[in-house]
Amino acid sequence: MSTIGAVEDDLAATLSAVAERTRLDDATAERIRRHLPAVRAALARRGSTADLVDLVTAAVVAANGRSLDLKVHGEQRAANAVRTSSRFAFGAACYADRYAGNLAGLGDEIPALRDLGVSVLHVQSPFARREDGTIDLRRGDPGLGSIDRLSDLAGRLRLSGISLAVDVPARDDLAGLVDDLLFLAGRGVEVFLIPDRDTVDVIAPVLAIGAPGVDVLPASPGSAPLWHALATGDATPLQRALEARDGSIDVAAVRDADTVVWRTDAAELTARYTDGSSFGRGLPTADGVAGTTASLAGVEAGDPLGEARVALAHAFALSVPGLPVLWLGDEVGQLNDPTFRDDPERRDDPCWTHRGQKPRDRYAQRTDAATSAGRIHRDLTKLIAVRHTTPEFDGTHLVGFGVPAASVVGYQRPGDDTVVLVLANVAAEPAHVPAVTLSGFAPVALDLVEGVEIGIDEGLTLPACGFRWLRVSPVV
Repeated sequence: MSTIGAVEDDLAATLSAVAERTRLDDATAERIRRHLPAVRAALARRGSTADLVDLVTAAVVAANGRSLDLKVHGEQRAANAVRTSSRFAFGAACYADRYAGNLAGLGDEIPALRDLGVSVLHVQSPFARREDGTIDLRRGDPGLGSIDRLSDLAGRLRLSGISLAVDVPARDDLAGLVDDLLFLAGRGVEVFLIPDRDTVDVIAPVLAIGAPGVDVLPASPGSAPLWHALATGDATPLQRALEARDGSIDVAAVRDADTVVWRTDAAELTARYTDGSSFGRGLPTADGVAGTTASLAGVEAGDPLGEARVALAHAFALSVPGLPVLWLGDEVGQLNDPTFRDDPERRDDPCWTHRGQKPRDRYAQRTDAATSAGRIHRDLTKLIAVRHTTPEFDGTHLVGFGVPAASVVGYQRPGDDTVVLVLANVAAEPAHVPAVTLSGFAPVALDLVEGVEIGIDEGLTLPACGFRWLRVSPVV
C-alpha cells in the first residue's frame, strides 16, 4: 500500500472511531482531516503515550458543546490566519490583583486597554492552587474571582476586540491538560501561553479541531539577551537571539514574569544590575535579577539614558516576529516596589519588586511630557501606533543585517516592495554605521518613527541607546 493510502486509511479509521463515541458533523470532520497529521507527528516527536483517538474525541466533544457565540467568533478568528502575527497584534500583561484588584476590576480597564491598542490581555496566574501546590485550571484564585468571573471578563474583552490569554504550565498528563484547556476555551479564553514547545505542537492542532480560533503560543524565550546587551554594550548575543526569531510565533517581551535568567556570566551581570555601580536598579534572585523595565533600564537611578533604554527595549519587541507583549505599568515607567518586604508572605521573593500595585501617580502624569512617566508614555504609544501602520511588520520573516559595530543590532523585515531596516545601538555612546554597509539600499530612507526622509549614502550615526526603523528600497 502506498504512503498516501496508509494515511487515508489511518484518517478513515480515526474518523470512524470518533464517530462511534460522539456526534461528528461535516465541519468538524474536515478540521480533523486538516489537523490530524500535525497531532500525530507532534505526539511522535514528544514520545507521548497519549491516545490519539482519545485526544481527538475530547476535542470533538468540546466543539459540540461550544456556545453559539463562541462558535461564530471562533470561526471568524480562524479565518484570519495571521491574527497573532500581524502588525495589529499587540498584547499586554498584568497580575489582576496588583493592577486592578481582581478580575472584575480588570473589566473596568478595558477602555484604557483599547486606547493603548491592546488586542490580547494576558492575565498572569488567575487560577487556584491545590494543596500540593499544583495549579488547578478549573478553579479561579479565590482572591481574584471564580472561573465564572474569568469567563465574564473574557466575554467583556471579546466584545471590545480583545482576546483573553492565560499562561499554562506544561505537564506530563497530556490528556488531562487537553481537557482543561478545552474547558477554558469553552469559557472564552482565546490564547494559551505554554513554555514547552513540544507541548505547544501537540495542543495547538488539537484545539484547532475542538476550539477553532483559539491560539496556543510558546511563551517568551526570555529577555536575558536584551539585558545582557544593555549591560555590556555588546550586541552579539542579542543579534543571535533576534535572528533566531525568524519564523517565530512566540511572545516577544522586554522582561520576564519572574526573573531575568542569565545564559552566561551570571554573577557579573547580576552585579551590574544590583550593586549600584551601574544604571540598573534590580534585586538578585537565585538565577538572575528582578526588577521593572524602568528600574533595570536606569530610570529609577536617574540615569540620563534610562528613558532611551526603555524605548529601545520596546522598539525590539514591537518590530520582531511574534506577539509583542507590554507589561502594564511599563508604558508609564513603573519603578520597583520596595514595600513587598513589609509582607511576611512575600518578603523573601524579590520578584515581588516588579509586581507592584498599579502606579496611579505615574498614570496621572502620562500626558505630561515634563515628567518621566509622560515622556515614556509618549514614546511607547508612538511606537505602537507606528507599528500598526507598518505592513512590513506583518508575518514572521526576519533577516539578519550585519553591521561592523560591536554595539549595533541590525535586522530587516521584508515587505512586498520595500524593507524595514531596524538598526539599534545598545551602548552608552554613539555608534556609526558606515556607508558601505548601507550601500545595498537607495540613498534616501524614510525614518518611520520621526516621519522624515534621511540620507544614508554617507552612513548613519546612531545616538547612545538609540534606534531607527528605516523603510529602505533595495538597489536592484
